Amino acid sequence: MDAVAQEIHSKLAHFRAQDLSNTLWAFAMLKYQPTEIWWQDFERQVYGALTDLTDRQLANLLWAFAVLERRPVVADTLPAAASASASTSSSAVGCADGLSCSGAAAGAGAAASGGVGCSAVPQVELLAASERRSGWVLDPLLAHSCARGFSGYSAGSLHLLVWSLGKLHHPPPAAWLEGFLPAAESQFFRFSPTELSNIIWALAKLGVELPGPWLDKLLLVVQWRFPSFPARLLSIVAWSTATLNHRPQQEWLMCFEEQVRAKFLDFTGHELACVAWSLRRFGYSTRNNAVFYMLQKQHRFLAADFEILSNPKLLRQVLGWKGEGQSGSASECGSDDELSGGR
Repeated sequence: MDAVAQEIHSKLAHFRAQDLSNTLWAFAMLKYQPTEIWWQDFERQVYGALTDLTDRQLANLLWAFAVLERRPVVADTLPAAASASASTSSSAVGCADGLSCSGAAAGAGAAASGGVGCSAVPQVELLAASERRSGWVLDPLLAHSCARGFSGYSAGSLHLLVWSLGKLHHPPPAAWLEGFLPAAESQFFRFSPTELSNIIWALAKLGVELPGPWLDKLLLVVQWRFPSFPARLLSIVAWSTATLNHRPQQEWLMCFEEQVRAKFLDFTGHELACVAWSLRRFGYSTRNNAVFYMLQKQHRFLAADFEILSNPKLLRQVLGWKGEGQSGSASECGSDDELSGGR
C-alpha cells in the first residue's frame, strides 16, 4: 500500500476533484494512514479543487478525514504573525450564507481564527502558515459547503458532514449551525434511522446549543419511526438527547419506554446503562417504573462495564440504591457508525 500511495503522490498535481475524493475515500475504507508529507501535498490539491467538488465528493472527503482522524490543530499553534493576519481578515469579511450544525464557518483564509464567513478569501501569508498545520483544509471545505446555503445537498451528504465533525470533535460556529438546521429539517423524512441517530449523536458530541422546537421536530420523526430503531439506536438517541440537556415531550417518553420494554433483551449492558442514565436526566424516578424494575433484574446491566460512566458510583444513583452517589454523567454512549461515505 505504501508503494501505491507513493505513486499517487507523484501524480497528485494531475488529480481532479473526483479523483481526490475517491482516493481518500479508498484510503479511509482500507484504514490506511499516509505520511505527513503526503497529507500536506494532498490538502493543497484539495484546496485548489474546492470549487469543483460536488456535495457528495465534499462530504466523502470530510468522512475520510474523520475516519483517518485528520484533525485540525488549535489556532494558537500558528505563528504570531499569521494569527494577527487571521484576525485582520476576520474583521473585514462577513458570513454571506448560513452554515450547518456541525461545521466551522471559518472562511478558507481564516482556518486559524475560525471567525471568517463563507465567502472569505485567504491572504497569502495566512494560507502559507495554515498549510503547515495538520488538517488545515478542513475549514475551507466547510466554508465551501455553506457557500450556497447547502442548496442541493442530499440527506446522505448532510448526514456525512455532521457525523464527520462529531467524530473529529470539531465544533461549528453559530452561523454555520444556523444554515445547517433548516437544511437538515427539510430532509428529516429522508434520513434513515441510523442517520437520524448519527445526526443527534454528532450534535451532542459537538456540544452545540440547539433550538428546542427543532430538536422536538427531529425527535417526533424518530418517534414515528421507533419500530425501525433497534436497541442500539434507541440508546444513542436517548443518550444524545440527555447530553443536549433536552427533555422530550411526554408522549415521546411514553413511546420510548414502550420500545425499551419491547426490545429489552436486545440491549447490551453498556446500552442499558446509557438508557438508565438518560431516563434519570429526563427526571424519571426509579420507583414504580417498569423500565427500572427490569433493569434491577437484568444481569447484563448490573455487570456492565461502568468505565463508560464518569462517576463510578453512578449505578447506585441510577437505581436509587442506598450508598454514596453524586450526580454523575455518562462519558459517552454514542454512535461510531462510519457508514461508508458513498462513492
